[in-house]
Amino acid sequence: MTPPSVLRYLSLGAVAGILASSAYVAAPAWAADGQAAATASPDAPAVGTPAGGTSGAGTPTAGAPAAGTQGSGLSEGALDAAVQRDLGLTREQFTAAGELGAQAAAAAAQLRDVPGYVGIRLADGHVVVTGSGPEFLAKVAALAGNLPDLAVEAPQARRTDGGAAPSGGGAFDGSQLAVSTEQLFQAYVRDVGPEGLQAVMAADGKFVIRTGALNAPESAGQAGGVAADATTADLATTAGTAGTTAAGGSGKVSPADFVARYANVELDGGAPLKPEADVPGGVGYIADTGWICSTGFSAFDPAGLPAVLSAGHCASDGQAATATLEFQFVRKDQLGEFGFSQFGGPGNSRIIENPVDPENPGNVGTDISVIHNIPKGLDPLPAASTWGDPSQPGPDVKIIGTADPVLGMPICRSGRTSAWSCGTVDAVGIYVVPGPDFAADPTDLRAFRGFLSYGVQSSGGDSGGPYVSGNYALGTHAAGDAPPAPGEPAPANFAVGATLSESLAVLPGYQLELFLNKPAVSSPAPGGTYEPGQAISGNVPAAPASAVAAGSTVRITVEGKDPVEVPVDAAGNWSFAAPEGNGPLRFTAETVNGFSTSGAAEFEFAQAAAEPPAPEQPAPGNPVPGVPAPEPPAPELPKPVMPADPAPVPADPAPAVPAPAAPQPPADAGLVVVPFDAGTSPVDLANTGPSGLVPAALAAAAALAVGIILTVLVRRRGRRSAK
Repeated sequence: MTPPSVLRYLSLGAVAGILASSAYVAAPAWAADGQAAATASPDAPAVGTPAGGTSGAGTPTAGAPAAGTQGSGLSEGALDAAVQRDLGLTREQFTAAGELGAQAAAAAAQLRDVPGYVGIRLADGHVVVTGSGPEFLAKVAALAGNLPDLAVEAPQARRTDGGAAPSGGGAFDGSQLAVSTEQLFQAYVRDVGPEGLQAVMAADGKFVIRTGALNAPESAGQAGGVAADATTADLATTAGTAGTTAAGGSGKVSPADFVARYANVELDGGAPLKPEADVPGGVGYIADTGWICSTGFSAFDPAGLPAVLSAGHCASDGQAATATLEFQFVRKDQLGEFGFSQFGGPGNSRIIENPVDPENPGNVGTDISVIHNIPKGLDPLPAASTWGDPSQPGPDVKIIGTADPVLGMPICRSGRTSAWSCGTVDAVGIYVVPGPDFAADPTDLRAFRGFLSYGVQSSGGDSGGPYVSGNYALGTHAAGDAPPAPGEPAPANFAVGATLSESLAVLPGYQLELFLNKPAVSSPAPGGTYEPGQAISGNVPAAPASAVAAGSTVRITVEGKDPVEVPVDAAGNWSFAAPEGNGPLRFTAETVNGFSTSGAAEFEFAQAAAEPPAPEQPAPGNPVPGVPAPEPPAPELPKPVMPADPAPVPADPAPAVPAPAAPQPPADAGLVVVPFDAGTSPVDLANTGPSGLVPAALAAAAALAVGIILTVLVRRRGRRSAK
């Protein structure tokens, strides 16, 4: 029988082996009075509108409360209604689509540098990859194991239905193939020039160059009706006919001639984009420069201190110093201070001014700002505001990670002016927006990587607000369609977001804050007991999010011991071995992911009562220490044999009879035969060699028998003499 102490050490080793292998989106308007942020009615259309007025559709402006706003804010149903209205999906379907989109984004990251790859999109619940060539097909085949619904399509050739004919000589026969938006953007800026360029995008299995207008950030003006951007009224007229002629004569060829080189590139005229700058993500704030924007996502700086992400153009190239929360178009508590901003290339640089690579004219960056020094009384949350009661942030959309935009991915945007609006990712690429000095210097153009949706509605003041797909953060709102010039028809609606992963790339050490539930213990059951070495196991719930944030751990702190972190698997399960010791087990458990934490949960379990050990049966010859060895049983003595009829004794005294010799014991006398028990080896037996006690006892018995015989004979002889 294996001693309990050995079993205990073996159990500990097994457990150790298993373990070894194994929004702020709204910092919910935390105003001192708990007042909710006002929003436009979710049913009101929200096309691009200059601040201080309304469009023909009646979109609310930053300067006045919108008709139909609710003083108490919208409920969780606002997002559900937007998802159903704009996408025809339930909240559950939208969440599932976000999971599929995150998988597609991960696949795109592996395909991005593969020759022949053009793009990836979602269609009817499937992931469709566009491209051609043996390397591309081999890589897609390797990915198909993890994406069983993966489909492949060939790149589409550009349309040839009456496009403009090349105006100059050269290779304008459509024989080339564009391979990426980055390559196409660089070539366009070099050969045509940046003026009049709005976007270089991948869409519908081909590339699209959009010219003829400019994008403009959607930051709103000061509350009170100041114009959002003095340049927005001039954007359409500035564009002119840039789509058919070389812009400003700075390039070598016209846009049409450039596009004619490629078989998979189209030239598309576009409406002007305007900045939409107006705190869970989507709550409004006012910069000290007067611009109104929306908060994006909650984050941590490299020291682990809270921060809020928003649009870079809201900081006016570093001129903005502070940001104040704004509810129902009224200034409230301070949100924090601007700590970093980038609108365009590094250092807010323009397309043609690349401080990192002066020889490369295509300077592409991002549109991101960081608000830090958050007051202690304000708690940014890892969520996008659903525009409910700010004192009850539970219904907000929880953020569990980031994903890159994928064509066809369902998305929703939250903002202080237009509330929730949903659509799909219709294009992914590089977008050009005028900088703050554009009115005086038309070369002040900034480029960033992002995505576009024709379905999402937006308006002035929405800039910086969060884009989500399910529970994943995609980006921050950057721009929308600009208002038409006098006498011109209203442009088609679209909204543009800056890709969040590109924004985080210029913020080394910053982490997105993630939603994490507190851990729960499943074994032992509540009220149960534990034994040292026992596996204590539990689960981190995912709900209301769709999953537990990838890479999470549970930090275990046992009373009196240093904290340890144990992994959490994809299903949220975790475990650790109870330490040795007497008395109750007290510990705290906290879900951790970088600087993101769930808060600690406390647990206590009593130690199971120890059972009295069963008495050990020692093997023969192996006495138990402290217990006297039992006396060996006395050997059975041979019985004396009496003669049946003794022979007659002569009258005369017989001579003395010598004592007979003591009988000799048999050869095996004194051996104790011990049978082998099951599992007992000969080496466990006691020494059972000859013992001197047995021959002595036999000799004594023989002598006694002789004495008895002599006594009987003497008595008989005495009786005869008496006769």
